[in-house]
Formats: sequence, C-alpha cells, structure tokens
Amino acid sequence: MLLIAGLGNPGKKYAKTRHNIGFMAVDALAKDFGVNFKDDKKKNAQIAEYIMTFPNQKKKVRIVLAKPQTFMNNSGEAITKISKYYGIKPSSIWIIHDDIDIDLGIIRIRYGGSSAGQKGVQSIIDHLKTTNFYRFRFGIKPQNKKIGPTEKFVLKNFSNSEQSITKIKIKELIEVIKESCDRGIENTTL
Repeated sequence: MLLIAGLGNPGKKYAKTRHNIGFMAVDALAKDFGVNFKDDKKKNAQIAEYIMTFPNQKKKVRIVLAKPQTFMNNSGEAITKISKYYGIKPSSIWIIHDDIDIDLGIIRIRYGGSSAGQKGVQSIIDHLKTTNFYRFRFGIKPQNKKIGPTEKFVLKNFSNSEQSITKIKIKELIEVIKESCDRGIENTTL
C-alpha cells in the first residue's frame, strides 16, 4: 500500500496559489487514474483510492491519494491519521509539495532529511516522528524575479506564463510518479 499526498491549503481562495502545487498534482493524478476525491472528516482529508497494476513488479498495489484539509502548516495531523488508519509505514508515504529553493517546474525526489523550512513537511516530520518518507519537491521559484517575503509569495497565484509551464510539468510529474510506482522510486530518473 502506498500513500501519495499533495500538500496545500483548502478552499477556492488558495486553489491556484504556488503553495497548492501538491493539491494540483494529486488532482491531476486522480484524474489520470479515473478516481474522485471524497471528504473524510475523521482523517481531516480528501481521499481517493486506486488499485494499480505494476507490469514490472507483476503485482497490484492499492494507492491512497490524499489532500489534507488541515491547512499547510498542520499537514502532519492528517497524514498521521491516514497512515495509521491504513497501516502505511513512513517509507511508503510520498509527499508532493512546493519548494521555493528550486526553479519553477524543476522536480526533485528526496528521501529523509530536514524540511528545509517547508512548514507542511515539518508538520509531517513532527507528527510522524521521523524524516523517513519520500518527497517530490516541485520548484516554484521564478527566474530573475524578486519574491519578497516567502510567506506572502507562496500564497500568490502563478502568472499566466507560469501556469502554462506548471501544467506541462505536472504532467511530467504524473509520469515520474507512475514510473516510480512501477519500477521502484529508487530506480526513477528525472
């Protein structure tokens, strides 16, 4: 079993902000899988489930997609509830989140380590009491632009040109995630 969670903030006000790239990515993944999210108040999240057949592994795996509804800085509450309910160990948790230190559209995969100031990731570390989970870090830093205070910048919408780049890169991320599921995340190339 695998938990793939996108981080973001609930509500229309935040739907197209840089901080919600995780929500955008799992929405696209759910659409690709043909599943819909349902509110799960007990877990403080929107949940969708999918059974995926992995040709290289010759097995089926249940994938739980999640969008915590606790707001970014408290993401760990929902991730902990979901992982406990389904019995998912931290090494089978994949988190998709924005990264202000990486150029727009660049995707990096990381296992363990610090949160690097990403408060949603820090909340997950604090609640799970481990750093041993995977992160799909999606760059949101614009090139050659001053961003001002980080807290305000991440809550701004993408510009029109950035939205075009983001859509393309989310499609690439979906393929990377599916490859990671099939071949093993450690064998994934970016």
